[in-house]
Amino acid sequence: MSDKSLRVYFTTHHDGRLTGQLLPVWDSFFDEPPPSAYGNSEAEIYALLETRIRMMLLENPAGLERFLWEENLEARTITVEIHPQTLHKKRPVIAKALIPLKLTYVYGKLESGAWRVRVPRFGWSFVLEDLAIAREVLQNALTTVLLGEKPKGLYDFRHEGVEYVSSWDLGWLQRDNRRGPSEERPPEVLDQISEELTSRALGGRQPALVYDAESMRTWLAHAQRQPPQSLLLVGGPGSGKTSQVLKLARLIAEQRREDKKANLPRIWRTSAERIVAGMVYLGMWQERCLKIVDALSYENDYLYVDRLTSILAPQPDGSSIGDLLLPAAMSGEISMIAECTEAELERCQRRFPESLRPFRIIRIEPPPASQVPELMLRYQAAKRSRVSIHALGLRQLVGHLETFQRDSLFPGKAFRFLDWLEQQGEPGKARTLYPRDASEAYARYTGLPLQLISDEVPAEQASLAGQLRQGVIGQDRACELAAGVLARFKAGLNDPEKPVGTLLFAGPTGVGKTELSKQLSRTLFGNEDRMIRLDMSEYMLPGSAQRLMEVGPGITSLAERVRQQPMSLVLFDEIEKAHPEVFDLLLGILGEGRLTDSLGRLVDFRMAVVCMTSNLGVEQSEPAGFGAERGSEDFMRAIRQAFRPELFNRIDHVIPFRRLSEADVLRIVDLELEKAASRAGLLRRRLRLVVEPDARAWLARHGYDPKLGARPLKRLIEAKVMAPIAVKLSAEAGLEGAMLPVVVAGTEAERMLRPEYRAVATVLGD
Repeated sequence: MSDKSLRVYFTTHHDGRLTGQLLPVWDSFFDEPPPSAYGNSEAEIYALLETRIRMMLLENPAGLERFLWEENLEARTITVEIHPQTLHKKRPVIAKALIPLKLTYVYGKLESGAWRVRVPRFGWSFVLEDLAIAREVLQNALTTVLLGEKPKGLYDFRHEGVEYVSSWDLGWLQRDNRRGPSEERPPEVLDQISEELTSRALGGRQPALVYDAESMRTWLAHAQRQPPQSLLLVGGPGSGKTSQVLKLARLIAEQRREDKKANLPRIWRTSAERIVAGMVYLGMWQERCLKIVDALSYENDYLYVDRLTSILAPQPDGSSIGDLLLPAAMSGEISMIAECTEAELERCQRRFPESLRPFRIIRIEPPPASQVPELMLRYQAAKRSRVSIHALGLRQLVGHLETFQRDSLFPGKAFRFLDWLEQQGEPGKARTLYPRDASEAYARYTGLPLQLISDEVPAEQASLAGQLRQGVIGQDRACELAAGVLARFKAGLNDPEKPVGTLLFAGPTGVGKTELSKQLSRTLFGNEDRMIRLDMSEYMLPGSAQRLMEVGPGITSLAERVRQQPMSLVLFDEIEKAHPEVFDLLLGILGEGRLTDSLGRLVDFRMAVVCMTSNLGVEQSEPAGFGAERGSEDFMRAIRQAFRPELFNRIDHVIPFRRLSEADVLRIVDLELEKAASRAGLLRRRLRLVVEPDARAWLARHGYDPKLGARPLKRLIEAKVMAPIAVKLSAEAGLEGAMLPVVVAGTEAERMLRPEYRAVATVLGD
């Protein structure tokens, strides 16, 4: 029975969810319906089916025998044409028309040479001498049920979606079968906090893997030791550390299939988060760790704990998971597999040297870029991808990945892109990507504009500055300097070991410093949401810098947000207010493009743009009204005095912002009114906002403050224009397709309003 396994038949529904059903080898009249489940993913289906199987075995220990298969099964979808039955004067009439119906069946070859054929959706089963007659047999069967004594309707045979069959090897079932009836089942604690990888390796429940079995023989030698050698995999993100463990699990499973007596370890996969999940009271998680050690004690199995730094991190009571697991690993009582980066390894060697004693260190080196196209092709073949990429397109994609995603290594970042690309395709439709298509797909994947990543699309500094000026009024010089950073990025001339650009915006409040940061984010990443804004007035006290480095569930620190989205714009607002400890962190971010979080892991800032704003150099006494620049404001002198030289020298550009003129504020008024006029409530009713020149001037005059710049303008438009319009729309539900004038009280424009417009007009007054 150890060489038998289950078969699960999956049906994809129109809502994207799945139905999974165990396929019986034989049927009996008195049998219960086969176990089935409905869920969002294969993993969820398998979990539900496993629960149903355990319940079935409690009632009937031999109940699983009828679901254990020896032959391999494959699914095939065919189209058959049927003459439908209709009713005419209550009599059945067979129509002349032919209706095509899709039907999926599974088939497997028996030892006798015949073919077993099943149609799982309808419970049909046949044994055919020749598979070539399957279509004819199924068409006859379909005709029979449509025209029988109790005919079914065509609706019963509608095609839901993709249907396929997967083999499923329940490892715990095989272990239970090898044990005698008096032996215990696998320890419950391992079922709670982990998953057994080797039993899943051949059951279609692992991601596609690209590997050479010969290259894994050394790993197998470590696993065959008694006890197995504990392993620490060292490599950068994306180099394939986790994949190596999955490959080892696959190789062990293949060896077991070839040699039933092979004494090879199982691999239990867990993490620090899963170990402590739900452990709310004092001593609970420590008790669980002791149960894990007891369950694995001298079992010659592996405990794969994912990141080494996570089990070494102190829990709220000050101790760590490693304090309980690592001594058992040192004594050879249990064997472990863990991962870390090179920087984390160095930190452990300095702070926790004893934690490394149980492990044999294996470094995982990323493949050179020249080998990545071949690996991508092999990965697509393993996934049976519907998307093919031209050889030139592959090289172009590898170039994009190497240039614009330096936070991750090959082959991981290439495989992640291919996974995303497969999800974007139309179901059932194959396509080929050529170089231009590949660049466009990568632009959608990252949010980077095509003009910045493709050499085929020009992007001059002047045109980039023009895009920035669309959202930033009155700061042409600042836009030109910022556009220079984008042009340098497109040319590939920025320092690869530093952020894409480091800009300090200096000038009065409310003149567009933050708005230029938003516009940079829109231009670089297509979305303002890619900007991470930090108000430095919240980081003024000692110890504030630690909050930037915190990591963990539910934490939204700078380290967490940049790790989740390395291609971001980070804005340090009013940087001069930050505590000196924050400036120490900035030295590493601006100089080396990295930040060390609270667990000692590196966060990569080399694909981020860092912007800072400052009011340094602005005199306290501001001129009244709209003013030109004052010569007494010396931004550079004030900034040099406030910043240490080593920090100041890491800034690419200090960009001064001038005060806004009256014409600038009028343009900002137009920009804000244009945004207001495009709101959904006005567009839905086809209402047009018409603002008279006097009203524009009134808003510009009252929306500008000498100390706050144009910041009050948005609030003024909301209070004086949009709020009165909202009141009118609430009172007149049928108002559609009208013009909504905005005028100033006592002006000629107000006096000339026609009666039908006077009722819906917004009147501004002093």
